[in-house]
Amino acid sequence: MWRLSLRSVRHYWALHLGTFVALALGVALIGVCGTTLAATWAVRQPSTAGGQSVTLRDGSGSRHTLVGGTVDMGGVQSVLAMAGVISAFVTVFVIAGTCAFSVALRRRDMGLLRLVGAQGTQVRRLVIGECAALAVPAGLVGCAAAAVAAPWAVRGIDGTGLSPVPLRPGPLAGPLVFAAGAGLVIAVLGALAASRRAARVGPTEALREADLDSQVMTVGRGCFGMLFLVAGTVMVMIAPGAGAEAATPLALFGTMALTLAAALFGPVYLPRLVRALLTPVKWTRSVSGRLAVAAVSTSRRRTASLVGPVLSIVAIVGIFTSVMATTGAAGDADERHRTVGQLVIEPRSGEGLTRGQLARLRETPGVRAVSAPAALELAVAGPYSAWKEQGAVTDLTALVRTHRITVVEGTATALRPGTVAVSKEFADWYGYHKGSRLTYGLFGGAPATARVATVLDGGSVVPHVLLPTTVSAEASAPTRATVLLDGATAGSPAAAGARLADRLGADQVRVTTTSRWFADTSTDQQRLNRFVLLVLTGPACAYALIAVASTLVMSYSRRSREVAGLRVVGTSRAQLLRMALWETLTTTAVGAGIAALMVGVGLWAYRGALRVFDGTVPVSVPWTLLLSLVGACLAVAVTVGQIAIRSLLKQANVTMLVARQ
Repeated sequence: MWRLSLRSVRHYWALHLGTFVALALGVALIGVCGTTLAATWAVRQPSTAGGQSVTLRDGSGSRHTLVGGTVDMGGVQSVLAMAGVISAFVTVFVIAGTCAFSVALRRRDMGLLRLVGAQGTQVRRLVIGECAALAVPAGLVGCAAAAVAAPWAVRGIDGTGLSPVPLRPGPLAGPLVFAAGAGLVIAVLGALAASRRAARVGPTEALREADLDSQVMTVGRGCFGMLFLVAGTVMVMIAPGAGAEAATPLALFGTMALTLAAALFGPVYLPRLVRALLTPVKWTRSVSGRLAVAAVSTSRRRTASLVGPVLSIVAIVGIFTSVMATTGAAGDADERHRTVGQLVIEPRSGEGLTRGQLARLRETPGVRAVSAPAALELAVAGPYSAWKEQGAVTDLTALVRTHRITVVEGTATALRPGTVAVSKEFADWYGYHKGSRLTYGLFGGAPATARVATVLDGGSVVPHVLLPTTVSAEASAPTRATVLLDGATAGSPAAAGARLADRLGADQVRVTTTSRWFADTSTDQQRLNRFVLLVLTGPACAYALIAVASTLVMSYSRRSREVAGLRVVGTSRAQLLRMALWETLTTTAVGAGIAALMVGVGLWAYRGALRVFDGTVPVSVPWTLLLSLVGACLAVAVTVGQIAIRSLLKQANVTMLVARQ
């Protein structure tokens, strides 16, 4: 069957072109993600002998040695790993869809094979062999593209600030071999379901005239659709009460499961939905509109295949970007609301605020309170493990005055030596309460055990562990200070800020009102978030366009008899062009509309789990990105559809009627 698979790929090149391009792009993206991840793994970290370390004993008595000063590459590695996973997932989805559609379009061909004696297992090997034959050249093309693009990707990440340290391109051989192997596995996985469907085609299918008017829902498709529907519904329903940490994966994967269910059940409801939307067109007595309604109603599998790519990709991109944007907006809104101080003081140099500057700031008339937490990296020992934690040295009473912080346990008094304060999130995660004993260690120093004096609920403004000012010698200099003005000067923070700048030296510090500081910080963060979204959603957007174009090419490659018959009965070229336009416009709009519904359901579930001030959570949706994606899908669908129908119209009517398909 291998030779027959090769001949089939050469003969039906239009049906397999989309699969080849999608697979080559998937291998390229996986290779780029792999090489970039290799560059992050190659970053040198301080060793136990060369860097400052601390050894702690956990609750079971086990010793753990942790090294300070290490570079945290977890953020960029998570982004790159997620981008690779999304690329692989969408590649499997696109290839599975194109393979299934290809088999559906060739049911008569499969029936002819069965009629001449081919067994079901041989037909199945034929379909898998076709994808394997495509995987080899597609893997080579993808690896070549990844080798060229990897250095540019590394430099691009360096230029955005996503990586905390400069990256250097790592070895290419390992990631590219992995990407090529992943491409072969993805091709086989994508073809498995289609091969099972092809193996069930009977010899009588060779006598059929219609291509896509029966058996639109198989048992496997229905079972998987119901499984995804139930799983997605359960995850979405429990997300609002699961808390912010657990709600993120529940909302994301719940929406993805519902989207897959909507795509799998597409042949059942999509033709009816599209026909209902096109009902006003029928009232106009437009021939092209009536033809479009008939086309989407009778060819149910084709309609679902045209709607599916837009539905799936827009929904996946929409929920990922919206959840990330909403998380950032909620955190920013929470910190804005909790900050009571009217001014923010920052050093113009990168060395932080000095003790002298903070002392003069606190002594300035009109200043009511100054909080300046100094970041501190420490190690914490738990019952069975030890880990690194980000803490801070601060004046707790000043921090509570300059920010809206709720004292959950204990009192907001100055921390004495031998005591610490922890955030509510830290206490909930690790089971600490007032009076608990916390073992921690500063890198380069000896372990210490302190009593938890206070548990604070302050959102992002409260570090997980707060230490008393007696350990300030080990902490870094504060990078900013929040100033609370008294009643006499609070009405004009800009004027008070100018006086503070003169007192501390305008060349030494930068004084900004709180509202202006949050606006500037939000702009910088949004710029970084946009790049992260581009890394995560760029492959999915490219796949959306490829899937839309390839599905249309596959569809029109098998519609020559239909177009020829319409021409014979007197349908004009203009009417056929308008029919194709109505089909592409409607199917794209329906896919985008259902995707918007899926994203709305996921955001509703995620919003219910966030607890920001007064129960109000700002929902942020990247409308520009999503509308651009929908517009690009629409433009590609219209362009490819018009080109395909014009190509069919160029052929002679009688030749088209008798042409071999």
